[in-house]
Amino acid sequence: MKLQDLDLNLLRAFDALLREKHVTRAADRLEMSQSSMSVSLAKLRELLGDELLMRSGGGLMPTELALLLWPRVQDAIAAIERVIEPARFEPENSRHTFRLIVIDYIDLLMMPAVMHRIRAEAPGVKVHVLQTNPHHFGEMMAAGEVDLALTYFPNAPDYLKGRKLFSDRFLGLAASDHPVHRMALDVPAFCALPHVTIEPAAAQIYNVQIDAALEPWGVRRQVQMVKPSFLALPFMLESSDMVACVPARLARRMQRMAAVTPFDIPLDLPLFDVRMLWHPRTQNSPPHEWLRDVMLACARDT
Repeated sequence: MKLQDLDLNLLRAFDALLREKHVTRAADRLEMSQSSMSVSLAKLRELLGDELLMRSGGGLMPTELALLLWPRVQDAIAAIERVIEPARFEPENSRHTFRLIVIDYIDLLMMPAVMHRIRAEAPGVKVHVLQTNPHHFGEMMAAGEVDLALTYFPNAPDYLKGRKLFSDRFLGLAASDHPVHRMALDVPAFCALPHVTIEPAAAQIYNVQIDAALEPWGVRRQVQMVKPSFLALPFMLESSDMVACVPARLARRMQRMAAVTPFDIPLDLPLFDVRMLWHPRTQNSPPHEWLRDVMLACARDT
């Protein structure tokens, strides 16, 4: 017998026949016709070179070969069903490690809640947050080096899957006693202020929208300092005359960290979307589906 001559339906027929020891009852068990079950039995006899079931009194009696093969057939059916049935992910028992790209703005806003939930639901799960050039995370996902990216990135590769987490907008941020809070701020006055800008290495993601809105005015901001992350920004602003442009949700969070206060920027800036992105290869992976659900739940509370 060759493997290509056997299919799952014949294995299921074999199992039903050995369980019922009756062709009609075996057919009923599999919700098929008696004639179809007879055909399956004939095929099995031909393939295996054995009667498998022989008449004895009012029923059928398994041959020695049939009894020898039956446990193996049951194991084979169970193995095939495990392959074709949807895999289940049990967070409480998982030892999975997820590799994430999380820009620091979202890291500050979301990851404390994300890790609180992971610790509660999946204490064995590990999270490895990577720092990388956002222009290359698509290639890293394709290579299996990154599982998920949480980012504001205007030009993400279009072959990636994505889901919006929330929308945000830019506000100004300055020390709470800064004169900007008492000014009738126009575009020239805004640009004349000493600015701190945030740009990760080798990327332009936070300033693109603001610089584009300033182009028609023919002016640029007076940038006094460029930082790669928001780390320490509120503490720097509270003791200086500098200002910064930051996402509104982050500005409100920083108010709780230092003596800083947001102000409106005198530009017509649209909302921008913060998204999670993943490679199509993980679209139907149960662990990754669970992780994306965690991110969505935490984003709703951000």
